[in-house]
Amino acid sequence: MLLRLLRYARGYVGFTVSGRYPERFLNVTARKGIRLWDVQRKDDGFTACMYRSDYRRIRPVARGAGVRLRVGMKKGVPTAVSRYRGRVGVVIGACAFILSVFVMSLFIWSVDITGLDTVSRSQMLDELCCHGLYVGAFKPLLDSKRIARDIMLEQKEIGWMAVNITGSYASVEVKEEAPAPEVEDVGTPCNVKAKSDGVILRIEAMEGETELTEGSGVIEGQLVVSGVRTGEQGESRLVHAQARVFARTAHEASFSFPAVTKDLVPNGETAVRKSLLLFGARIPYRFGAVHSPYSFSSEFAESPSPLGIPLPVGTAVETVSALEYSERQLDNDSAKELLLREAQLYEAFSLSECIVEDRDYRLESDGNVYTLYAVYTCVEDIAYQEPIGTDENTDLTPRIVPTQSAE
Repeated sequence: MLLRLLRYARGYVGFTVSGRYPERFLNVTARKGIRLWDVQRKDDGFTACMYRSDYRRIRPVARGAGVRLRVGMKKGVPTAVSRYRGRVGVVIGACAFILSVFVMSLFIWSVDITGLDTVSRSQMLDELCCHGLYVGAFKPLLDSKRIARDIMLEQKEIGWMAVNITGSYASVEVKEEAPAPEVEDVGTPCNVKAKSDGVILRIEAMEGETELTEGSGVIEGQLVVSGVRTGEQGESRLVHAQARVFARTAHEASFSFPAVTKDLVPNGETAVRKSLLLFGARIPYRFGAVHSPYSFSSEFAESPSPLGIPLPVGTAVETVSALEYSERQLDNDSAKELLLREAQLYEAFSLSECIVEDRDYRLESDGNVYTLYAVYTCVEDIAYQEPIGTDENTDLTPRIVPTQSAE
């Protein structure tokens, strides 16, 4: 196999020898040290193969030996090159293609990240870019172990990370650090008090002495479960009171909106911008603009992905829409619709830990401003713990129970 490759690289010819004394030709090639192979006898001569350079030297000698040579085939790299000698552009194009493939293989084409949960993908891409790993990065300058180590040291929420570079594809595997569980302090004596006014529905006391009963009214800061526990003999001791106190509470809120509003709305003018994405660089080739200081845009990027691996080339189309201010006079219905949205946001964020049983809305207007007053009836856990300090007026002296003397 190796011999065949060497012969193909040097180039060889297959030829026919004919004449009265073809044996003389064999003697001449032997004296010249020219190697022949695939020699086969014919009627008036024989066929054989020799290197292309040797064939050029042996032709004048063959005439002196009284034989004729006729080339039957030409094979090898020199033959292929000479065939395209008149097509210089093809040769240059082939060389440029091979060179471009080699150069492109030295850069990162795609970066894939897996294992993210709380950390966003954009944040991780920014961190990788700061440490030299991005689409279009020069691969020989990258140290995958150093990149993973430095990011783990800087980002405390990342517990383990690995960067694997295969060809022009970079795979980043991340495992986030599990948050340390909160250790509850059960040694510090404390009371359980109410954090808001309400009517107690249920008390689930795990430790401590209950001071109120179900159905009792309670005000903010009132003691519900005491951390002072009395034993059977009248002695008192401090404990870490724990309880869940479910109560029906009321929350009030108000939301306002002007009667005349100015909204940014599209005016129908649009523009399209197109760019070529090449190794992380953006090369615009179509420009567009709108005649308005206010606008919003949406972008659609697309890149070929043969075999599921995205290439570092693609196109991006950005559509820009112009906006302008438009005045709108609100009526009761439209104002209430807008204010109810504000109330829903308040309920979703501020009352997320409550069970909302009822909602009472009241809309008022003074001609310039619409105001929505909301009252929420909720069921929630109003318990909070307050440590028992040295300023607590608590008497821990053991009680002496009097006994009757026998007469």
